[in-house]
Amino acid sequence: SKEETEAMYKEMKAELESNREDLQELRKSAKGSLKEIGELKAHNQELEAKVCQLESEKIRLEAQRDQDRDAFDRERKRLEEEHAMLTENHATELQNLENEAKGYKASKEETEALYKETKADLDSYSKDLQELRTSAQ
Repeated sequence: SKEETEAMYKEMKAELESNREDLQELRKSAKGSLKEIGELKAHNQELEAKVCQLESEKIRLEAQRDQDRDAFDRERKRLEEEHAMLTENHATELQNLENEAKGYKASKEETEALYKETKADLDSYSKDLQELRTSAQ
């Protein structure tokens, strides 16, 4: 029947119009999504660039740390060698001073013995001289 066909036609036309509106909404949504995807890609590229920059900085800092560690090890070795040399010099100097002190002590003892011997001789000569004077008178 004609009325049914017209009703069906109107229904299909309304559905077609609704589909067109839906399609237009989907296109707008897709454009928004594409824009959002583009923004996310740009942000992702920025983050990747930042990661590359941080990795480069990490490599630079690791190299600097290795250089600093090597310099520290060299300086520690130099100081250890200097300490060993100074300790050896100190021990040698101490031994020399001890030997010198022993020499002074031995010299002092010899001098004291010589003094006592000379004093005894002098006392003896004085006594002899006194006896000679007494006998000469």
